[in-house]
Amino acid sequence: MFVVLFLFVVFAAILSALKAKGANGTSAKAFNFARRAPFMRQDEIQLYDRLTVALKDSHVFPQVAMSAFVQHKGKSQTARNLFAQKYVDYLVCERKTMRPLYVIELDGASHGSARAQKRDGQKNDVLASAGIPIKRYTSKDVELTTILSDYASVVPPALPGGSARVI
Repeated sequence: MFVVLFLFVVFAAILSALKAKGANGTSAKAFNFARRAPFMRQDEIQLYDRLTVALKDSHVFPQVAMSAFVQHKGKSQTARNLFAQKYVDYLVCERKTMRPLYVIELDGASHGSARAQKRDGQKNDVLASAGIPIKRYTSKDVELTTILSDYASVVPPALPGGSARVI
């Protein structure tokens, strides 16, 4: 009887420990997390405000992980590594379906280095392969006419009768 009770207590303790830990055995309680604020630089916030005014018929999402809207059709981890840990500055989506239309990047002074250019090239290649256009701006002060012109170059105009052309 004592052995059965002992095994039950051990089993309950193991089950409790597994519930307290994540799937890989690590408890989030073992780490010290903090809120990251702000998560965007001031120039990124200013461009975001400008984009949301200009692109009011679309949704504009800042700081989106590429893995949220790009997938590799095969099983290659090397291919997935090209985008798995990368983010885009802004993802412009069709309002009703949330289908990604294109990406906008704000390229500051840090994008001039060879390392940054290599990263940008990989991002360009992944997005091109996925059929997602990318527009790059070097200033938060992009003219609204430029934003609207870039949008029109990516999103087909509505057909007569108000329906949109499918791309």
